Formats: sequence, C-alpha cells, structure tokens
Amino acid sequence: MTDDQNVSVETKMPEQEILQGLTSKDSMVVRQAAFEAGNQGLKSALPLLVKQFESQSMGIIEAVEVAVRKIRGEEAVRLVIPFLRNEDATVRNIAMDILREIAEDDVQSMIDLVYDEDPDIRIFATDILGSIKNASVVQVLSEALVHDPEVNVRYQVAISLGEIKDPKCVEVLKQAISDEEWVQYAAIGALAKIRDAQSVDVLLQALDTVSPLVVSIIIEALGDIGSVKAVPRLLEYLAKWDGPIRIKALKAIIQILGPNALSFLGAQQLTSFQEYMIEALKEKDEETLMVILSGLSSVGMDPAVTKAILELGKRIDANVQLELLQKIIDTLKLIGYNEELENALLSDNEIVRRIAIETCGGLAGKGGRFVLKRHFEQMNSEDKKHAINLMATNSDEHDIPFFVNQLENSQEPEVICAALRFLGVKQKHMELAPTMIKFLESENQNIHDAALEACLALEDEQTVLKITSYKDSERADLRKMAVYTMGYINAEFFFEDLAKAMDDSDPSVRKTAIEAIGYGLPQSETKNKMLMFAMQDEDKDVRLNTVGIMSEQMNEELIPTLVSALSDTDDWVKMRALEVLGLYKIDSVVQTIIDMIPTSEKLVKLKIIETLALIGGDQAFQALLGLVASDDSDIQHAAQVAMESFTRELGENDE
Repeated sequence: MTDDQNVSVETKMPEQEILQGLTSKDSMVVRQAAFEAGNQGLKSALPLLVKQFESQSMGIIEAVEVAVRKIRGEEAVRLVIPFLRNEDATVRNIAMDILREIAEDDVQSMIDLVYDEDPDIRIFATDILGSIKNASVVQVLSEALVHDPEVNVRYQVAISLGEIKDPKCVEVLKQAISDEEWVQYAAIGALAKIRDAQSVDVLLQALDTVSPLVVSIIIEALGDIGSVKAVPRLLEYLAKWDGPIRIKALKAIIQILGPNALSFLGAQQLTSFQEYMIEALKEKDEETLMVILSGLSSVGMDPAVTKAILELGKRIDANVQLELLQKIIDTLKLIGYNEELENALLSDNEIVRRIAIETCGGLAGKGGRFVLKRHFEQMNSEDKKHAINLMATNSDEHDIPFFVNQLENSQEPEVICAALRFLGVKQKHMELAPTMIKFLESENQNIHDAALEACLALEDEQTVLKITSYKDSERADLRKMAVYTMGYINAEFFFEDLAKAMDDSDPSVRKTAIEAIGYGLPQSETKNKMLMFAMQDEDKDVRLNTVGIMSEQMNEELIPTLVSALSDTDDWVKMRALEVLGLYKIDSVVQTIIDMIPTSEKLVKLKIIETLALIGGDQAFQALLGLVASDDSDIQHAAQVAMESFTRELGENDE
C-alpha cells in the first residue's frame, strides 16, 4: 500500500460518524457528513440525506443533492419519490431534478406513478420518464398520451416523447394532433425533435385538419426539420395561405432549400415566390426579415427587389438594427447593380444613400465604382467621404484618373486624404510624387499625415531627399516631419542631421529626434551620450520620452543618468525613472531612493514604495516597514501591500 493510500484510509470518516453528522444542528457538520456520504457511496445515509431536502440552509441542500446523485440506486429513487407530493414547491423541484438523473435505477417505480390518482404526480412522473431512453417507458407514455383523461398530463407526455426521440412514437403523436390544441402544440414539437421521415408525413397530412394557429406551428416545425420532402406541399399552399401563415411558409421554404436553390424553382413559381417575399419585407420581426433577405439574395438582378429592399432600409433604425442593416447591404451586393440602386444615391433619405453607397462600393467588377464616380460631385460632404474611402479600398489602376482629379481639385480634406493613400500607398503612382509632396505643407494635420504616408510608400530616393530637405524649414511641423523621415529611413545615414535636431528650438522636433536616435541606432557609446544629453533638455516631455527609451535599451552606462533623473523638477520624470530602476532591480540606488521619501509628493512616494518592493534587500525592507506606520492611509496601505509581496517572495525563495 502506498503512502497516499495510507493517508486516504486514515482520513476516511467512519460510517457512524457520518450518520450522526447528518442529524447535527450545525450546518457545517451536516454538509461535511453529506459530502463524505456521497464520496463513500453510503446507502445507509440515504434516509437521513433525503430528510434534509426540507432544510432551510441552501448549503445543506446543495450538499445532500450531490450526495444522493452520487449514491443513486433503487433505494434512492424510492426515498425521493414521496417528496414529489411535498407542499413546498422548492422541495418538489429538488426531487424532480434528482429523479431526472437517477430514475433509470428504478424505472418501474416511476412507471407506477403514471397511473397515480393525482394528475400532478402523473405530470411529474411523465416529465421524469422523458429523461429515460427505455422501450418500456415509450410504451407507457404512448398509452398515457391516448388514455390519460387530464389534458395537462397528455401535454407533458407529448413533450417527454419528444425528448426521447424514438421514431416508434410517431404514430401515437399523430393521434395527438387530433387532441386539444394545447396537446397539439406539444405533439408537433415532439415530431420536430424526432426529425424522422414519418414525422414530416404526419405534419404535412395535418395541415388540412387543424386550426390556422396550429398550421403556423406545423410550418415552423417543418422548417426546423429541414426536409426537402415538405417543400412541394408548402409551395402548393402559398397561394392558399396569406398573412402570417404565408410568411412562415416562405421562411420555412428558404430555410429548407437555402437561398441558392431557390433559383431552381420553375419560372412561374419563382415569380410568385418573389412577389410573396417582397410583400413579406413589410414585416417587423427582424429574424423573419433576415431569412427573407437571404431568399431575395438569389433572385438575380431585379430592380423591383432592389427597390423593395431599399424601402425596408427607410424603416429600420440604422443605429440599433446594425445586423439587419448589414444584411440589407449584403443582399443588395448579391443582387448586383441596377437603376434602382443608382437612383438611391440621389435619395433624400440619408440611410438609403448610405446603403446605396456601401453597396456600390462593395460590388464586384467596375459597375458600382463607376456609378459612384458618376454621381460623386453631386454628393454632400459626408457621402463623399463615405464613397471615396470605399473606392480607395476597392479600386484598381483603372481608377487612377478619378483619384488624380480629386487630389488636384477637391477642397474636402477627407477626399484628399483618401486620394493620397490610394495613389501613394496602394498604387505607388510615382508620376504624382511632386503633387503629393506639395500636400506635405498643408496646414491640415490629416492631409499632412496622409501625404507623408503616401510619399514614404513610394520608396523613392528623390522623394525622401525632398522630404528631409524640410529640416531647414521655418515651420516646426515640417522640420519635425523631416526628422521623423530620417529616423524612419536610416537613422545612421542621417545621424549628423539628427544630432543637430537635438538642439532645435522646438521641443516636438527635439522629441522626434531623440526617438529617431533611440530607436534607429544600435547601442553604442555615442548613442548613450545622446540619451544623456537629452536628459538635460528643458522640456519635460523630451526628458520623459528619453527615460522611456532607456527603459527598453538599458545598460550600465545609463544608470547614473537615471539616478540623476530622480532629482528632476518634474514628478512624472522621477516616477518613470523609478519605474525603470525597479524593473531592472538596480540595488545600488536603494539608499538614494529612500532619501527621497521625506521630500517627495504623495504620487512619487507611492512609486518609491513600488520600486523598493521590486528591488528588495534589507534596506528596502526596513524603509517599507517604516512606511507601514505612516499617518497617510494610502501610503500605509501601499507599504503594507508591498511588504506582503516582499515576504511572499522571500517565502518562495526559501522553498
């Protein structure tokens, strides 16, 4: 026997102790005893366990439920059954849940309840039997469906037969379709779950014998089953039905066939079907509309369908019904370009125009882009922005003249930006480099950024040299752009210019220069000197940025500079330096950090605490211990958390 087995035997609670525990008034004792009884499969505990179903403690109830489910067996079933008659609904529900899981251990006891005088007990019994896959159960339930005098029992029996899903139940469920409507609903649902060819036959035969409401439910069931066998009959009945029933039939046919197969219907049938689908677009139910739109997506390039879908677009809430909006657009794309789609670009309805632009911009081929270009100048500013961004994504070299025209003549910033990105980034249209360069001087930041992106995308030496020539510009933003480009292209090649930019009069240029040097040059003594120099900058953002670069490229030569940053005039620079020293656990600076505590602001003190905890050591421990007694509750709490982290780490190291 292994040591683990010995431990298991020694800790096993004796049977008598478990039974005594289950009668205790202490809920914790009862729970522990219940768990032990379950783990040991102790059948002798069952009578005491089921008594606890009536406990007021949820903890006890959960424990005894688990135990009874684990022990199971015929005795468990027989002991739980009486609780189905309990007046407390909670207790009855507990018994029901357990019996659904364990009733198969004593099927006969459950079957006996099907003949009980109390209809509620018969409902409970037939519900539970639905969880048992057993031939005798099917027979008993089938008889109950035909002969039980209580409609609610027959309703539950039908549901249970659906849960069992045995094709042998189809015939008796067919009889139930002649029962009261309440039972009919359950029987139809059961047939839909069985999904057998016979089920489809029964449901189709019932269409002529039941009320319109039940017809509606049968059609839904046929759609869920998805048998092609139902389609001819449903098509045949479309002209007979109208209103909600026709819509459900349409929905069922589309679900069964799938939108692509609709085109295989006969010409006359398809025409009628299309008319019915267009009419169904007047519905409000979003799920139905989604299915109908799927059906309409396969009818081909029909202006009447496009017009009807655009009318639907007018009625929806485009800010809320986003999924439906996208479905409308996707459907129109599949239908393709026609005159109704083009007319929609000129609509006075904003949502219709939005749908038309989105559709045209996403159509395969040139047709959609062509119509957008044709009407572009008549669009308002917002529509132009929407249209040109779509075209910039989906256009090709044949659309270059349009974008060149917009670049040279448009006054709309968004249009210019889209044209720059298309011509420069996507098409790399070298001939237009001089024009793109002119836009670098735009006062509009978005245009400036798009022009720089376009110019750099050309990967052209002359264009790069033209951009870098702005290093001597009177405008700081252009000097900054030139410095950024130097770093982006080759910081080593432009090192002298970047070093010169470190003395620029504008802090944003100096900040960009140190970024170019920091991220563009390999580690070297010269680079370290440049970083140290930047830490003397009068602008705090330059200094803060430099500490950030150091944090990613730390080396021993930079430590003194970081220590000096602890005396910076700006607290954010101090805190960033503390963060880096803590990250790299520079223990030589612990005393310097401790000396900062008395004169530092609260935020800096909190960062000091965090840093000392990261670095560790005796000095840091003593300093943190002193801060635990601080009068400031925030400092006190931070020091306490740091100490806990400190001691936890020490404990892990000892292990």
